[in-house]
Order: sequence, then C-alpha cells, then structure tokens
Amino acid sequence: MGLYDALSNAVAGASAQSFALNNISGNIANTQTAGFKTTETSFADMLAQTTPKAQTSGGVSTSTRDTLGIQGMIQSTGVSTNLAISGNGYFVVRSNTGTPQSPTFTGETAYTRRGDFSPDSSGYLVNGAGYYLFAGPSATAPVQVPTGANTLASLAVSPAGTLTGTAADGSTQPLGSLTLAQFGGQDNLTFLDGGTYVANGRSGTPSFGLDGATIAAGSVEQSNAGISDQFSKMIETQQAYTANTKVMSAADQMLQDAIAMDV
Repeated sequence: MGLYDALSNAVAGASAQSFALNNISGNIANTQTAGFKTTETSFADMLAQTTPKAQTSGGVSTSTRDTLGIQGMIQSTGVSTNLAISGNGYFVVRSNTGTPQSPTFTGETAYTRRGDFSPDSSGYLVNGAGYYLFAGPSATAPVQVPTGANTLASLAVSPAGTLTGTAADGSTQPLGSLTLAQFGGQDNLTFLDGGTYVANGRSGTPSFGLDGATIAAGSVEQSNAGISDQFSKMIETQQAYTANTKVMSAADQMLQDAIAMDV
C-alpha cells in the first residue's frame, strides 16, 4: 500500500466514524423520547483490488439500521391518553396537512410506537411528534376524546383494542376500536421523522390486528437507547476517529518529506 492509499483509507475511515458519531449523538439526545428506536451503524470493508495472492483494502462503507424489533420498557405516566404497545405492532398515524383550526389528513399513512398522545384543541389525539392517531387505515378522522364540560377523566383500552372514555361526571363514551399495523419485514421500514415510519417494498404491505400484542392506556414505551451503552460506543468511536486522523497526519508528513527530498 502506498502513501496515497493510506491517506485515502484514513480519510474514508474518519468519515465513517464521523457518520457513526452522528448516529450515536442522535441516540443520546433521544434517550428520553417515547418510543424512540436506536440507530445502529454498520461498517463494511471495501476492496480496491483482489488478486489470487492478495486483497488490497479500499476503505470502508457505512449503513444504518433502526432497532425496530427491540422494545423499550413500558412506563406508567398517569396520563390517560398516553398509549403503550406491549408486543409487535405500530399505531396508525397521519400528519395534519391543514391548519390547527381546520385540520385535514390527506397525507400518507404512517406508523409509530410513539404513544405520548394528548388531545389537541378539538380533542383529537396527537403525539409529541405531531402525528394524529387513527383507529385504523380506513378511518377518515383521528381518534377524538371529549373536551370542554365533559373533559375526559380516563381512557380504557380493552384486550380487543376497544377505546372507552370516562368523563369527569362518570359517564362513559365509546371512542372506537383501535387496531395495530403488523409488518413481516419491520426492520426495513423507511424512517420518516419523530419516531414515525412508512412502508416500502422491502417491509411489505401491513396487516392489521393486535396479533397477540396488548395496548395499555396511561403508559408509554420508553426509548430503547441506553445512555451508558451509547456513551461507551461514543468513546470507542472517538478513539477510532482519532486513530484515523493520526494516520492522515503521518501520511501527510511522509508525503511532505518525500517532496522535500525530491526538490
């Protein structure tokens, strides 16, 4: 390997570690975000040249993977409209493409496990990322809870997903039946934003139903990013980044020395 190859590989390595640091910093920032799924970085060697006697390194490539199959802890919040999924599945959500005063929901259907829902001014349930909860893919309006004089005092979810609201005066009101989206290839879902995903060809078309999962009101699924684990990965990544910068410095100095000797 020549000096230029060493310098090129070190630059690629430093770039890859910088990419990983960006993912780690995002994980650390979201350790307290409901339903957040850690983004992992994968590295793959690239071969510049392969011969019967040798393989020459050609740098490294990176890719990301969301840990969608790893569930976070379920934590009670005391907020009746918060919802948590235990088991597989995703809430069906859409974004408001209109205004707060005149909401419309004509955008694409999305899926999330972020269940920190709370009622907006119209009583529609919206999570912390701004996505509105729909009972299912065919629902034309978000799940709505009583407001005003009959403000919801509690929300109950049956094992079959039936939502029942209890007002402050003790009266009950059916709020529909909630279903979940299930994916055979959930690890391939496309990340949208705010812990929300959309389906694609690799994730497959969703089926709908609880499929053994349970939904709990008054709780949220916590982030599956552990602060200590992410800081450990940050230290390792910083050390790898520093090692690559040292190689770049050494190669640069050797090149300068070679040029000076030739002058």
